[in-house]
Amino acid sequence: MKRNATWAAGALLAGLFTGLGSGTSEAQTVDENLITPNLPLEFDRGRNVGVLQRERPEYQAVGVRLLNFTFYPRVEAGIGYTDNAYQISGGSVSDGFVTISPSVTASSNWAVNQLTLDATYRAKRFFSETPRNEDNYSVGANGRLDVTRSFTLDTQLRTARNTEPRASAASPQDAAEAVQYRQTSGGIGATFSGAKVRGQVNANFDRLSFDDVRTFAGGTLDQNNRDQTVLRVTGRGEFAISPDTSLFAQVGHTDTQYDQPLAFRVPNRDSKEINLLGGATFDLSALIRGAVGVGYVDRRYNAPIYRDLSGFATEAKIEYFPSQLTTLGVTVRRTVQDSYFFNSSGYFATAGAVRVDHELLRNLLLNAQVAYEVDDFTENAGSIKIFRVSGGGRYLLSRRFGFGFVIGHDKRSGTGDIATNTFNETRALISVIVQR
Repeated sequence: MKRNATWAAGALLAGLFTGLGSGTSEAQTVDENLITPNLPLEFDRGRNVGVLQRERPEYQAVGVRLLNFTFYPRVEAGIGYTDNAYQISGGSVSDGFVTISPSVTASSNWAVNQLTLDATYRAKRFFSETPRNEDNYSVGANGRLDVTRSFTLDTQLRTARNTEPRASAASPQDAAEAVQYRQTSGGIGATFSGAKVRGQVNANFDRLSFDDVRTFAGGTLDQNNRDQTVLRVTGRGEFAISPDTSLFAQVGHTDTQYDQPLAFRVPNRDSKEINLLGGATFDLSALIRGAVGVGYVDRRYNAPIYRDLSGFATEAKIEYFPSQLTTLGVTVRRTVQDSYFFNSSGYFATAGAVRVDHELLRNLLLNAQVAYEVDDFTENAGSIKIFRVSGGGRYLLSRRFGFGFVIGHDKRSGTGDIATNTFNETRALISVIVQR
């Protein structure tokens, strides 16, 4: 046990000094931003099991045991098609592409404490439109040190190279190439759990660095003024009013600092933000589970040329179980984000999504999702609307082999001064999965 504690403590210290942290999901949905909440809402009390969470021992990878770890290697390769490779409003070009994504995860087998390591590489290659090629990777570590039965320390460590979604309101619309950025993150948190109370505190940072990209006009777009460091501290207290329901209150502080001015003699959008959230988490037997939080966000910019933003904020996720074979999920989020446009300091991003997962057969899992986001910019600059619909599934052939498929459609539209690059895109992907 002493050796295990040493490993876990080492992971925690590595998180403080190496700066690898929990990054954003590689395949972002409409309600995901570059900087995700550093203290996600938790509501699982073991009373309900979603379709994707259900154990399927006959189809699950067994891994390879080595010393005190189990390694799970995996490779996913696919071929796809898009009818708008550059995701632009006029002169759309269709093209095919291939993807390959090898990955490995290693999890400790200790009785107490836990350490998980993972590494992923994902390449996307278009047949003709090579400026849209992508090279993404992610290397991370998560450690948990069980100090006592009721007190734990956690760390999240990650470095990654990601691609910014073209539909994002913050993405430069004159970029001909895929907009890629490097993200280095790290965080440490503490959790205390009592009979009816639970307390959490988390401190982390995100370092974002954007690559320069070529424009449709043939020039180079310098994105150094988007490079930034974000420091956040969040605390949450929770009180159980019954075995299946708790009330919580949360407060967070965010400090955003940009490396360079926005332009010559134009200061950048350095800011400080306070976020207050209160609500409930619940897990009702055989029916519904989720978390709903509502509150207030206030972001104040250091430079007086930018208008401060404040208003209603929310984060919610609810799962409904009409049967053991179907899970219906609803997510809602309203946050403040910095604008990319010169005539606006920032915008409120309000997003919602509905997803259905269904187990048609024991080894055939289907899903469908509809998502919608409205980004309202300050100074009456206008708004951007993003609509996304998709459907797909996974066919589990055996423990080692599986197939996946997805087809989706995105639509981006805008109003006002920032109404640029309205586009539609339909895409499809078929993939094969090999795992151990």
